[in-house]
Amino acid sequence: MTYVAVIPARGGSKGIKDKNLQLVDGASLLARAIKSAKSIPSISRVIVSTDSKNLMEEALLHDAEIHERRELTSSDSAKTIEVLKDIYCEMQLSNEICILLQPTSPLREVENIEACIDEYESNISVNSVVSVTECEHHPYKVVVQDVDGQMVPIRDISDLEAPRQLLPKALRINGAVYIVSFKNLIKNESFFCQPVRFVAMDEEESIDIDSHADLDRANLIIKGRTL
Repeated sequence: MTYVAVIPARGGSKGIKDKNLQLVDGASLLARAIKSAKSIPSISRVIVSTDSKNLMEEALLHDAEIHERRELTSSDSAKTIEVLKDIYCEMQLSNEICILLQPTSPLREVENIEACIDEYESNISVNSVVSVTECEHHPYKVVVQDVDGQMVPIRDISDLEAPRQLLPKALRINGAVYIVSFKNLIKNESFFCQPVRFVAMDEEESIDIDSHADLDRANLIIKGRTL
């Protein structure tokens, strides 16, 4: 199999200015994602898709290829799948497998990516592999509004009082790693092409950078690991 890592990195960010250039342990979010991908022998190409000249320079500094986004796929509302469609057409791809690595997951380890690759290769019927982490709050302990406007539990009223240990383990998508062939992704317009397998990551590895507080926490975690 031929794997191509794609790192989507728009220049605009509402929460943190130049978010993908912010530093964790002295390296930008973008650089950390590139370095992780390039350290895996089975990944043949590392492509950074961006609309930012500064991010292009950072990507080239770390020997990644550049996909320059068109205006239509550079907005806040642009879907990553549309970006990947452009990459597939514009960068002479065919039967490659896409490994999507969002730069906002700076504590994702190389071992996490390799575990997802191993899962993808472990069963011929697997079409997608997606990384997950345990939910901070169990989904059975919430209420939702039904079609009549009434607030009802997700499953059963007894779940709201049940000890967490008695409920089934619940994991959420953490956005760190997605693996799916370009052809399946484009055909289904989804990263979740059945059958899908999920690979668990630790909560700390799953931190997603959306605020300065997230950046501070990521740096504290890294500092704690090196002490």
